[in-house]
Amino acid sequence: MGKRHQATDDQETHSEESGIKTDARTGKRLSENKRRKIKAENDVIPYRRKFCEKWLHLPEVRDWIYPLRNEPMVVWCKFCKTKIRAHLTDLKVHNKTLKHKRNVGSLQPEIPRDGFKVEHDIHVPASSKDVFADMVEDHEDEADSDTKVVIHFSDVENSDVTSTEMAEREVLNPANIGFIGCGNMAQALLKAFVKEGLVDPSQVVASAPSDRNLSKIRPMGVKTTNDNNRVVCESDMVFLCVKPHLLSDVIEGLDPLERNHNPLFVSVITGFDLHTLEQMLSSLVDGPRVVRTMPNTPCMVGQGCCVYTLGSYATAGDGSVMNSMLKSIGVCAHVPEYQIDAACGLAGSGPAYIYAAIEALADGGVKMGLPRHLAQTLAAQTVKGAATMVLETGKHPGQLKDEVCSPGGTTITAMHVLERNGLRNALISAVEASTTRSKELGKH
Repeated sequence: MGKRHQATDDQETHSEESGIKTDARTGKRLSENKRRKIKAENDVIPYRRKFCEKWLHLPEVRDWIYPLRNEPMVVWCKFCKTKIRAHLTDLKVHNKTLKHKRNVGSLQPEIPRDGFKVEHDIHVPASSKDVFADMVEDHEDEADSDTKVVIHFSDVENSDVTSTEMAEREVLNPANIGFIGCGNMAQALLKAFVKEGLVDPSQVVASAPSDRNLSKIRPMGVKTTNDNNRVVCESDMVFLCVKPHLLSDVIEGLDPLERNHNPLFVSVITGFDLHTLEQMLSSLVDGPRVVRTMPNTPCMVGQGCCVYTLGSYATAGDGSVMNSMLKSIGVCAHVPEYQIDAACGLAGSGPAYIYAAIEALADGGVKMGLPRHLAQTLAAQTVKGAATMVLETGKHPGQLKDEVCSPGGTTITAMHVLERNGLRNALISAVEASTTRSKELGKH
């Protein structure tokens, strides 16, 4: 780590000993009130894009969007009766949500009069319709000839829509996304986001020191560069995907950001905790919003698993955005930070353990006479099927194993060999070793 960060570390140590938090960039004491103010400012990020007429001709969104003349920076959903930020990527995300799909199949479309704000999808008992009759009539009288306001009435007692679902707000991803580092994990996340329609490739910019990895993503329509500063300046969300030993040099090479630009930094770097990341990134912006994640490469095929934790300046909205994006590429969980390293040892490194197991199983099949392609297919499908059984049945793996092992049969005989050769011990030790190494990397 450079001299600047060494000084910061010393400064931070002194601050911790005295019980006072310090701004790592200016060296001034950072009061709790200022921290709260910075976090509150982060909750409000201005948005200036406006509705585009050509969206009315896109099959994915044309049947349910309605432009609001008085609010060109949002679009109205006729079925969910809610406003969505005027960005094509956000519309595509909304189109994929379960709530929207349910509403399209069960509710009548509603088009509001501009200026008439419907904040929630309100389900009112049918018996109360008379109470709202005058309000409905007034709005119809005031509406333009091509505009109709409809208030949906339903029998709440027979409705399968819960009060929580009625009040939930749609989560939208940022307009522009950047990747600093373009290795295997960055490519896996990017391909998954594009495949799921969560990001528009033309709104993504990725950087790397050479074209070796950048050339692999250019065919997707992604902007590429060798300038990390461009990524940070053009993005609302920046994924940090560099090797752990390079992070300090990468951040030292970034210029301080303008005051009105505070992107969300998402770290997929092993070992670096939130406190360290916030300390390093405070050289760029006051109160950096940071999310620490631990995804794995199967997210490229929509079967990944990822855990994440929020920094002290990250907002609840940041957490909702991360959850909506990460759960679309597999299993996603919000965890306390102390569990991140263990998740790295299990899920982050885990695919490699399973690949080795599949390879060994296939080698065993070949040894016993099966063709290589068939042996590998059978091995991979066996692992996939066993994993699906665990997830869908909810049974303990030990119980499922016992259901396969007939008394005196082939499987229990094979299990004896695995136990004798230490399969369980090897896997447990592998998770432990990876977790320990993850913690070590954060100390250097």
